[in-house]
Amino acid sequence: MNLNSLSLPETSTQRVTGLHKFFVDCKFLLLEQLLEMAHTWYWHVSFALILPIAFVFGFGRIGGGNTASPESLLYVISGAAVFAVANDGLYVLASRIGLMRRDGQLLYYSSLPINRGALFIALIGARLLITLPGMLIPLVFGAWLYDLPLIFSPWLLILFPVSALALSVMGMLLGSVIESLDILYMLTNLLLFILVMGAPIFIPVHMLPLPLQIIGYFLPPTYVANALRDSLTGNIGPSFYINLSVLVGMAVFGFVAVNRWLRWQID
Repeated sequence: MNLNSLSLPETSTQRVTGLHKFFVDCKFLLLEQLLEMAHTWYWHVSFALILPIAFVFGFGRIGGGNTASPESLLYVISGAAVFAVANDGLYVLASRIGLMRRDGQLLYYSSLPINRGALFIALIGARLLITLPGMLIPLVFGAWLYDLPLIFSPWLLILFPVSALALSVMGMLLGSVIESLDILYMLTNLLLFILVMGAPIFIPVHMLPLPLQIIGYFLPPTYVANALRDSLTGNIGPSFYINLSVLVGMAVFGFVAVNRWLRWQID
């Protein structure tokens, strides 16, 4: 028997080797990002908790807080969680990429024999681990504060990472192409406000003006909020799977776009 016939083709071997290298790059880059935040993680977590809790308490108490229906409170609670994901994915990562680009860190990473996609996964993964409490605390705190029977489905373990990826790639692209940090901060704050208020996150879609209803279908937070409300009410059905599938498509498209167009060098 010819032993050479039992070996993998060269292309398959190269593919396996490349995949192994990609996971090794992800592991070490993720560890590096976590170590960078090791001394300030409690500040990141604290700020990630304050705003979502403020949204849950403040929005739920508007108008005296006595006439809010369970449906309205569900929008408030789920909207606060979506805001936590959007804020971290859009504003924080855009700022992070902008600072890395200004300080030459992207140029440094481009000189290393690493996979560019692994760097993106590490950046997103590190932020996701740090801000995960900010995504979950509005749900737990809101359910306790307003005595709502929310259902914490295992689907949340898939929904949050996919949502974070879909929104993070937007922030990465902005941080890459906008050179001025001052303009970057202003623009991402404006976009964050538009994403949150222009999409049916805190407000039901039928209460929005028609132009915003149309625009909302092109914004990732719309599908995050819809899928999250379906999950919290136990309505895991076609609507949930459609929203999750759209988010996966947006995340994949955005990841490919960032991997192809992110600018490594400083002009």
